[in-house]
Amino acid sequence: MRRRICFLMTAILLGVSSHAQDLPDASRFLPGPPETTSVQYIKDYLQYVWGKSLRDSTRGQQAVSDFSTEISTYLKAYSKVLNTDLTSDMPKLNLLFEYCMNYGIRMQNQAQKSYSYRRPYARFKDKTLIPAFEDTYRDVSSYPASQALFGWMYAMVLTEIAPDRQNEILARGYDFGASSVISGYHWDSDVYAGFLLASALVSRLHTFPGFSGMITAARTEYEKKTGVKNPTAGNSDEAYFAISELPDAYKYLPAPPETISPFFACDLSAYEQGKAAREDVYGDLTETGQQALTDITYSADNFCKVYSPILGKEISATATPQLYKLMSLVHPLGNGATQTCKAYYMRPRPYVQMNELTLYAPDEDHLRDTGSYPSGHASGSWLHALVLAEINPDAEEALLARAYLFGQGRVVSGYHWQSDVDMGRLVASAIYARLHTNTAFLEQLELARQEYKGTSAIRDVRAEQSEAPVYNLQGIRVDSPSHPGVYIQDGRKVVY
Repeated sequence: MRRRICFLMTAILLGVSSHAQDLPDASRFLPGPPETTSVQYIKDYLQYVWGKSLRDSTRGQQAVSDFSTEISTYLKAYSKVLNTDLTSDMPKLNLLFEYCMNYGIRMQNQAQKSYSYRRPYARFKDKTLIPAFEDTYRDVSSYPASQALFGWMYAMVLTEIAPDRQNEILARGYDFGASSVISGYHWDSDVYAGFLLASALVSRLHTFPGFSGMITAARTEYEKKTGVKNPTAGNSDEAYFAISELPDAYKYLPAPPETISPFFACDLSAYEQGKAAREDVYGDLTETGQQALTDITYSADNFCKVYSPILGKEISATATPQLYKLMSLVHPLGNGATQTCKAYYMRPRPYVQMNELTLYAPDEDHLRDTGSYPSGHASGSWLHALVLAEINPDAEEALLARAYLFGQGRVVSGYHWQSDVDMGRLVASAIYARLHTNTAFLEQLELARQEYKGTSAIRDVRAEQSEAPVYNLQGIRVDSPSHPGVYIQDGRKVVY
């Protein structure tokens, strides 16, 4: 009851209703739970067995602590990560958590109505790590996992608030998903779906009136309490951040599967399926093979070509220069953020390990000695979709569906294992969150949004030209801009 009251108060203050906003429909961009005859289901089963083996360990105790989806669970968990008590003297952050949770619950419930998937313990008539809730959830769809959705959602939001601890925050967010597997309440595929659903939700929240203002207020509160002053700009002239400033995938993602592990067998099977999908019985490219070939190039221009039809407007230097500039500055980050992890693990690419040809021979030599995990193409495609969804939220489901297909093309082409692609999308989620700490990105995003809508661009004026009150882009009055950026003054947009 308290959660609901707080949320209604927030909605009234921000001029939004808990039922006024449409949320992305999971069934339109997620693959859905796997068939019991599929390779993914075998992986789900193996992960279930792995989870059971950890129940009597310290990791099992953490899974018990992570089980409750109350806001207090996440506040306490991330308090430890940040070495700061988030439960007291942080009213703005707590209000933000309330806001996110209520939309997270709505999205979770909406997604579960689209699927009917039995939970592991129900399917095997087995016991869980937390028996008290077995009857409660026995007939509730397992897909997607709520712990993963909420844990990763808060990890993304906190990355915007405390980028100084981004890697630790993201690692903890990932752990929430693993905990639900250990407890026996969710499959691995449920968890992954929850992660992707969280990234879609955060992108949509950024289009809601007042949300960005709540993030800014919580960040200011965090910096005041901790004494940390996070930068609002990156150190790269060619992109919004240098690689060293981005979340380090090596520090928050699990290691890739060992070749002697049963999980690698799943990657191997997906590779064989992808290879078989390239051509028909006559040796001609199938629709799947042609699509993978079309998506082979990692460049801003190719991403513009891929997403223009879905966005509903041509993205080019001549037709939409502000949107094109945004894409050009974002695109290096998708692949760039995978580089430290690739260099550390140096996982052989499928065609190298199998000593076979790919769908596109020209890339084979120069990629032969580069790491495969995680996929830069999968990261970049998902990242661009999340960013473009802020410009046209009505197209978000189609953008993410296309981005998902783009990533899968790397498996079809033979350049990446399925686990490379899966983790690449999580890297994109992390970059997307980090981007929202960069003033230059936020300004360019606003320019691109106004260009897309066909309205006027931002006017660059000096602050002393007017004594009128200053408001942020969410319409909240500020005494004085605390960070450089775009504000509203005298009915027009100004840059401080």
